[in-house]
Amino acid sequence: MADTKDSALAVVNAWVAAVNRQDLDGIVGNFAGDASFFGTNTKTLISDAQGVRQYFAKVIQAYAPVMVELGQVTVTQLSADSAVITGFDRWKVTVNGSPVDAVGRISMAVAVRNGQWRIVSFHRSIMPN
Repeated sequence: MADTKDSALAVVNAWVAAVNRQDLDGIVGNFAGDASFFGTNTKTLISDAQGVRQYFAKVIQAYAPVMVELGQVTVTQLSADSAVITGFDRWKVTVNGSPVDAVGRISMAVAVRNGQWRIVSFHRSIMPN
């Protein structure tokens, strides 16, 4: 059986892969149904799968093609079935036809829900200048 840190990071990597495929079902499927979510551009707390879906649908529509990659991250095990991932990511998006890179800070809590690792809390903010 995979250890907690590897399993926790695997769900985050699955989310990255789904974003890179622009696969809304795959993106949302990596979140718990009641996940707390603050995306880079959210002004309110999202706390359900439909809100996560709507957020990423808008991101994909506005900035496709969209690619994300993880930078330096740490995985802190909280228990056998929960962990926190903290670090950096880089989004490659398209704005007005031109490629743009956006480095940000990420924090995700992940936990086992119904036997599957899921993102239960997500926060991303832009790297300050």
